[in-house]
Amino acid sequence: MNIFQDESGDLGFKAGSSDYFIVTLLCPDHSKHLGNVVRKFKGHIIKSGWPVQLEIKANHLHMAQYNNSVPSTYKYKASPDVPILEFLQKLASLSVVIDAIVVNKARINDDLRTLPYGVLYNYYSKSVLVDRIIKYDEASLYIDRTSKQTHKMKHFDDYLYTEALIAKGHNFPFYIEHGDSNVIAGISAVDFVSWALFRKYEMKDDSFWKVIQSKVEVLKQYYF
Repeated sequence: MNIFQDESGDLGFKAGSSDYFIVTLLCPDHSKHLGNVVRKFKGHIIKSGWPVQLEIKANHLHMAQYNNSVPSTYKYKASPDVPILEFLQKLASLSVVIDAIVVNKARINDDLRTLPYGVLYNYYSKSVLVDRIIKYDEASLYIDRTSKQTHKMKHFDDYLYTEALIAKGHNFPFYIEHGDSNVIAGISAVDFVSWALFRKYEMKDDSFWKVIQSKVEVLKQYYF
């Protein structure tokens, strides 16, 4: 089983940090079908005038009207949310499952806030990842290598391997790849799902999330 992970928000506590931290998993029954949908969508966006040098992510599309790098000839310049909603609707029509955790950072106690940054990231990611991983006899996890968290990849990988093996009770094929969303379609797709969930909590806008929420199997909330 291929599992694609993305995160939204951050685990910082300084002014300007997000109020919520979210980890989202997207698990398609057929990764090739998902890949075809993503490639067709991206092709449509580029044909609509999107600059090829600018990555196609949900937030980039949403902010298109304020981005001078996006030309006025881009078809959705004045209606940037139209393609986002259409893509989420297409995802909702596929055989996929979504798991996610939402952390309300305001209620994280002071002792935890002083821990090294990667500790909290690893813990919260593990809380949604391990249960999903051990459902399968073999699993591959794909994470965007441009993740804005500052944990060291090897530390995260080793920690997750260990937790998954302990929970499974025996060794099994499990792989982790930190990849490029321009290359791995599932990473690109889960970005849209995670962004939609983040907007629901951070911006109190559930218009995007409502399109895809029927695919949710697990949604854990911390400190609510």
